[in-house]
Amino acid sequence: MKKILVPTDFSPNANKALDFAVQIAKQAKAEIILVHAFDLIDTVFKDHQNVYKEHNQNIIEKTNANLSLLKKNIEGTGNLSVSIKLYKGKVTDTILQASEEHHADLIIMGTLGVSRLKEKIFGSKTAGIIGKINVPVMAVPLLSEWGIPEKILLVVNDFEEQPDIINPVFELAAMFNAIVHIAIFTDIDSAEAVDYLEHKRSITSCEERLKAHYKNTNIRSVHLSGHKFQETIEEYILEQGIDIVTMVTQKRTFVESIFNPSITKKMSYHTRVPLLVIPA
Repeated sequence: MKKILVPTDFSPNANKALDFAVQIAKQAKAEIILVHAFDLIDTVFKDHQNVYKEHNQNIIEKTNANLSLLKKNIEGTGNLSVSIKLYKGKVTDTILQASEEHHADLIIMGTLGVSRLKEKIFGSKTAGIIGKINVPVMAVPLLSEWGIPEKILLVVNDFEEQPDIINPVFELAAMFNAIVHIAIFTDIDSAEAVDYLEHKRSITSCEERLKAHYKNTNIRSVHLSGHKFQETIEEYILEQGIDIVTMVTQKRTFVESIFNPSITKKMSYHTRVPLLVIPA
């Protein structure tokens, strides 16, 4: 993990994500790339061009000043490398562009978490980027506070996944000497008895394979079952004191996205702890 991309709109939401990025960057000795996206006002009327040009220039200067101040404050906390970049355009497009330009290993963004006001703030952009990008994204809820992660929950549903897909989880665990909980969920309302038994067998087999691959990490497996995925996961997080929850996304067609809304995106809106989303 060498480069961490942090989009910001200078809101408390974005600042909370930046706090997490700084702590992880310190431990990983990674560079922070701080980016901001904005839309300039344009006009075809010549009489107004000078007014809009001056307005746009003021926005650029003010934004660059804010980014420079954040850079200075971060670098003052320790031996960290920070670069800043201003982009013209939509937030989602900017993140996609910036992650490719800077070869980001991780993106950390803010999300409102348990509130229902997701449509009104920057946090909604976090869910929008999930499923569109090939870089792991960490969604940090506004109400969460940084603490050294001791327990990381990895929720899996495909036991044929190659270990390198979930490397970021174990890289993070190694940084902070955290325990990794591997979990699979069985919906007791729709699953057959054979599905329940298969899940129980598979999670045990998954634990054995991961222990063989990540020998220096403390790994535990758990078979979770309940009526609703989100409620069951949230209950386990509270009971076990999980610090970070991780999910692997699967690409779906447009039709599938209509009839089967992304569980991962829902989790990014409601999670009380940081959610690390890894693209398959």
